[in-house]
Amino acid sequence: MIFKPLTDTFSLLKKPVLWIPGLYTGIIMSVFLYLAFSGGEFIAGKILFLTLVLFPLFLAGAIGCMGSENYSPEEFYRSAIRGFFPILLGVIVIFAIIVLLLILFSIPFAIAGLGSDPSMIGGLFIGIAMPIIIFAFYFDNVAVAEGLKVFASLKRSTIIVSHSFMTIITCILVSGAGAVALSFMVAMMWGMVLSDRFTQYLDLGMTEQQKIFAGFTLADWQQTLGPDGVAITAGMIGLYTMILVTILIIYKHQCYRSSSSDQNYEEVPPPQVGEYDEKGRWYKY
Repeated sequence: MIFKPLTDTFSLLKKPVLWIPGLYTGIIMSVFLYLAFSGGEFIAGKILFLTLVLFPLFLAGAIGCMGSENYSPEEFYRSAIRGFFPILLGVIVIFAIIVLLLILFSIPFAIAGLGSDPSMIGGLFIGIAMPIIIFAFYFDNVAVAEGLKVFASLKRSTIIVSHSFMTIITCILVSGAGAVALSFMVAMMWGMVLSDRFTQYLDLGMTEQQKIFAGFTLADWQQTLGPDGVAITAGMIGLYTMILVTILIIYKHQCYRSSSSDQNYEEVPPPQVGEYDEKGRWYKY
């Protein structure tokens, strides 16, 4: 149960069409960071917003290909068009539920005079958002692979997660560990490529280095890296994003398939209570 989604994930990495969402996010992330470090913060923000809005289109395409096991560009296009709005509307519904519950639960704290405490609001937000996100974890996979509407997808995701809770916890933990491991690898590559930019800090202790870099402003980074260093940094972070997004999309869908393949928790209709009359007609109480 734990290793099969991983092995299936690595085998599906050979499908070029499944790299499209990662390639899209990687390119956008590189452009965003390059503009942000080059004085184009306003344009970078617009690009990032556009990325978030259009990402469900690419996500739906990849999920549709995995759901049908048809990895052609035509199937990617059809699935992207068909699944874009169910995923986008699902995200909006989840966000609206979180905001609504946050407002409702914050009212008692506001009455008690704790409504302006940032730590309390942050803790309340995490306490509300995490359970909702976990139980809605598979809604996008369900919406595209099973063709359900928004609320039906959320309900189906809740049923799957409630019967395979350890699978989703394992999925989250493995995804987090993979993201951290990949970030260390990319950081090492970045450090080796741009090692000459940091020679003046090599003789300092770890504490002094942390103190210096913690106070770095955007202008300090621009001066230290230089134009070519900024381009290299943006490109490597884009590469990291491309690989990570591709693997996470595939791995999450494999966890969904592993969880939903169990037929022991199909919805059972409630028992009908009633009796037959002398003519054999059923009367429900």
